[in-house]
Amino acid sequence: MRRVVHGLFVFALALPLAARAQVALTPPALEPGAFERLALRVANAAPSPVVHVRLVVPDAVAVLGVDAPPGWTGRLIPVTDSTPQAVEWTGGELPTGGFREFAVFARLAADVRRADLVFLLQLTRLDGSTVSWRRGGEGAPLIVGVRGTTTVSTWGATALAGAAAGLAMLALVLALYRRRS
Repeated sequence: MRRVVHGLFVFALALPLAARAQVALTPPALEPGAFERLALRVANAAPSPVVHVRLVVPDAVAVLGVDAPPGWTGRLIPVTDSTPQAVEWTGGELPTGGFREFAVFARLAADVRRADLVFLLQLTRLDGSTVSWRRGGEGAPLIVGVRGTTTVSTWGATALAGAAAGLAMLALVLALYRRRS
């Protein structure tokens, strides 16, 4: 009995690790304002083929194009008041032991601060079962970092230049006033 309970415990702990191991999103970090090709790689270890892939994309990432592997159809689902922006691939089958790469051409907003971007993923299989990579789900969400820092906008640069000019004028006036005294 102890062995059965121990085996079930180990299996329960290993299940989320297996869920995380069959998907990957690259590159691991994005540059603010840069155009990037995001590659979602999915390997199917389950006995039922994967027939639907849904990737929820953070608001800071603008999806410019969707590429689908042969036999699949990709489409962008724009953000609405009640649903986030997502990309879905349907129409194909990813068999047991199979591997596919699903691509998205995107641009990270130029004003994004250094932080982690959370991509949520859901795979649906032919038998109707689903597996999700999300907070509180079967697996951890897919995380992509932000490289570099944000740049100063034109308005911000103008404000900084104005402040610097004002300080220079104040320093000049004080220097002239001290010279007279």
